[in-house]
Amino acid sequence: MGHDMKVHLLLIPAFVSIFAATPALSAAQALDFAVENTGKTALKCSAAIAHWFSADLGEAAPGASISFSLGVDVDSGTVFQKNSVGDRMAVQRVWCGRKGDDWRTRNEIPLERRAGVAPEPVRLRCAAEGAKTLCVAQ
Repeated sequence: MGHDMKVHLLLIPAFVSIFAATPALSAAQALDFAVENTGKTALKCSAAIAHWFSADLGEAAPGASISFSLGVDVDSGTVFQKNSVGDRMAVQRVWCGRKGDDWRTRNEIPLERRAGVAPEPVRLRCAAEGAKTLCVAQ
């Protein structure tokens, strides 16, 4: 093997390790939610993260509104919320329900998860009356 060939062979592992160590950057975008409470009782909205953990997204008194944002990895369609150290925690589901009993009285908010498609903002009018919460698109 000639001198030039040895130099080229030595450089290949260096290039491979540089590209392997570079994290794949994907386009992240905010998914905005606006929830207007049209009912007579307070609402609470929450998100389920990693099956066992729920995150409080906000509360709205009767006649008031709340807004919150989650992240979306547009390349994969994954919806996420960043934790206190900046890690992306995948969101399994989002719901709003009567404050104090939001899980049992919940109305699940569908999350569009399509790779390569940036979802539209979610705007809802919700009322927690009786055993369930009803949400309709604005």
